[in-house]
Amino acid sequence: MQNDMKGIIQTAVAEAVEKTMGRQVELLERQLELLGRIAQFLGIEPGSTSAASAPKRTLVPPPASKRAPALASAQKRPSSVPVRKWVRSEAAPKPTRTKVAPQKRRGRPSAAGRTAPAAVPSSSPSPATPVAYEVGQEVRYKQGRGSFSAKVTAVDAKAKTVTLARISDNLKVVRPFDKVTPA
Repeated sequence: MQNDMKGIIQTAVAEAVEKTMGRQVELLERQLELLGRIAQFLGIEPGSTSAASAPKRTLVPPPASKRAPALASAQKRPSSVPVRKWVRSEAAPKPTRTKVAPQKRRGRPSAAGRTAPAAVPSSSPSPATPVAYEVGQEVRYKQGRGSFSAKVTAVDAKAKTVTLARISDNLKVVRPFDKVTPA
């Protein structure tokens, strides 16, 4: 019984393979026929290899101004290594540029572009910054990304700084006038 099953399976597989292979051969024959028609339309001989249909290169001797250095370098190479310069026959020489293009700078700009211009002293005092703070005055100051409430403990008018005690944790900080605002 097992031998019969084995034989039946083998014949079924063989028939399926033959059927598939026959179909693939038919498809390949159809493709070859279409390729032959395309080759005939393009004027290529049927049966020519892909290397024969590649564009031909022609050997171009170097200009007279470059022949002398080429001969000197050729003497250093072993004679078994040929030196050839290949140029495609369709290629046209590239136009030369008359003006030198500025090089693009990559990365971070130089320090000259990043620094702020120097502050010019003005004859009139600016109204945005108060001239004096009083000890015990409640203010708000900026530090980092935050803004905090504090009391003024000391004022240095000469250095334009204020010593503050933060209300939340009594931390003492020294801040310039422009970072401090009355509360």
